[in-house]
Amino acid sequence: MSYTLQLWDKPADWPWPTTKAEAEAQFERAADGPKGPLNPKFVVWAKAIAEQFPNAWDIWLGHEDHTDPTFGVGINTRVSDWGMPFDHAWEQAHRLGLNLYDPQSGVHYLANGDVPEEPDLQVDRAVRARKAGDDATAWAEYRRWAVRDNHHAIYALGRALRFGVMGQRRHFDLAAALQLLGAHDALTRQDAQAFYQRFPDEAKTRIQALMARLRAAPGEPLLQTVDSERKAVDDAFARCEQLALYTRKRIEATDGVQAIAAQGHEVAAHQHALESVIGWEEPNFEAARHWCNLAATWDHEPAKRLLALMHERGWGGPVDPQAAEKWNTAAQEQRQQAQKKQQAQEEAESPGGLSLAPRGAAPGAAAPVVWTGSTKRDLAGWYAREDDPHAAYYLGTADQHGRDGGPVNLAQARAWYAQAAEAGHADATYNLGVFIEEGRGGPKDVQVAKALFMLANTRGTTTRVDDLRIAPNEQGPVRALVAALREPGRLRAVLQQRGLNAPAAAGGKTWAAAGAVAASAATAAAPAGLSASDWGRAGGAAPQAPRSSANTAPGPAPSSGRNAQDDEDENGDGQGVLARSGFSLHLGHVALVVGVANVVLLIAFFKPGASFRMGMVGLGLVAAFGAWRTARDFDWSPLARAVVALLAAIPMLGMAVCLGLLFKAGRER
Repeated sequence: MSYTLQLWDKPADWPWPTTKAEAEAQFERAADGPKGPLNPKFVVWAKAIAEQFPNAWDIWLGHEDHTDPTFGVGINTRVSDWGMPFDHAWEQAHRLGLNLYDPQSGVHYLANGDVPEEPDLQVDRAVRARKAGDDATAWAEYRRWAVRDNHHAIYALGRALRFGVMGQRRHFDLAAALQLLGAHDALTRQDAQAFYQRFPDEAKTRIQALMARLRAAPGEPLLQTVDSERKAVDDAFARCEQLALYTRKRIEATDGVQAIAAQGHEVAAHQHALESVIGWEEPNFEAARHWCNLAATWDHEPAKRLLALMHERGWGGPVDPQAAEKWNTAAQEQRQQAQKKQQAQEEAESPGGLSLAPRGAAPGAAAPVVWTGSTKRDLAGWYAREDDPHAAYYLGTADQHGRDGGPVNLAQARAWYAQAAEAGHADATYNLGVFIEEGRGGPKDVQVAKALFMLANTRGTTTRVDDLRIAPNEQGPVRALVAALREPGRLRAVLQQRGLNAPAAAGGKTWAAAGAVAASAATAAAPAGLSASDWGRAGGAAPQAPRSSANTAPGPAPSSGRNAQDDEDENGDGQGVLARSGFSLHLGHVALVVGVANVVLLIAFFKPGASFRMGMVGLGLVAAFGAWRTARDFDWSPLARAVVALLAAIPMLGMAVCLGLLFKAGRER
């Protein structure tokens, strides 16, 4: 017993049918055509489907008396699932340019991909792939039919972008526009309108403009418009992330992130939750929980962990242990699924199905997080342990100035600035340079400080590079340091190599070691059964460096220019911060020494004649050049500069006296 199908070939000069009646008429016309040898394409098609699914088809080939212009086959009804064999038969017919006709239902599956008057059958394969969990195939199928103006497919694309399914990121404006365009019956029109009415008037205007663009670009341009709009949102978020690292663009970046988050961008919503707390004088913890809840609902795993912590500790709302457990479990399950998917992908890409990727070390017993009791500080600390540069910079300023109820801790502030600077934060880079230049919270190194100031300048601070007064012999090393420090993920390692780590904190850890733990925390697997607090940590809190009451004056304000006043020590001890590197010999020093020595020799051995006077003039000029060039050296202290000025005054005074005598002698003549 079988289900009969008919294969037929449309002549090239016949138009493609657009209705069932037209397709039926063309089939009858082809069936009544002249008889002759079996169409070779029928044989190729039959062999292809029989080879792939031999038990699903009843095919008769090899009969010499077969002269019909159409070809009949049967699907074996004893096969439990007809879907895959039928899809394969349709694909092969489409590849060969043949049409497939189902006489029982009167449906024609044409070689151009159309199924006249049956748009739901066109996306049937996509529906089955979606139910089977094959999101990639489902998305590709819907896109293929959306190009052909299939309203079922267009509506499905809108639903995917609305709910973030089939592996797609949400885009609410596009979702509303596509659903309105693809609504094909009363139910879908009602759903599309209900979703559209939830938008504010400003967003409705955007959606209407987007619909006009999509209507004006049917076919492949429609997908190009969809893809360009989606890419524009991702590009805008990346641009806002970069802008936020520059202080002068922070407000603009914050507004942009909020607009992107409103489109359903889960990462932007998670980021905006932090900005609601540390970006304003008065933190808004309720807004932070709102945006974090949206990001968690939109399936962002870090937001789920943070939301569990918010419910557990009552940040931005009441304490809710049940909600904390729910989101904590959801985060663990999502992470485990991601790990299994990654492992399966590695095994599929490895020879023999064996994963060659290095296995991560088993997670050890991590130190518990010590909460300070300050919600603002603890929330920023959670983000900082997730390697967020803005949170790390905020904690650096808090530890530097003793804010949010904590004492001044320069070593820990230095560690947070280093973490933020490594991620590209401009002000953190500048403040770290000040700390290293002045030896705050750890060792000092003027060359590294200069390199950090230059790097901060390229990242957008207003520090003036020409104020650094880098000596010629320093230019090469400083440029090399800038190149090393700006490499992604290398700044803290470079500082550690140069011995610029902070003093050891309680427990024997240094800030550099703590930074390495924080940097690797995002990839560490969490053991099962952790509380929401443990899920909220990522490698432990920053080390608690020894508290110090000395040298607690705040550093230069971020994004402020370095002028002559900045070069003086802020503690008023009379020691300039520029007098802390070793002496370096260059042309100015040589000129000064030669000028002074030769004047002494002239005074000792030459008579006070014309030659003496001319020599004094020339050597005075040499000494003047030496004094001018030496005074530009950034490494000299005020005392050393005074000595240089005194030495330079000897030949310069002699030069002035000799010029006066020469002028007097000239007038007498």
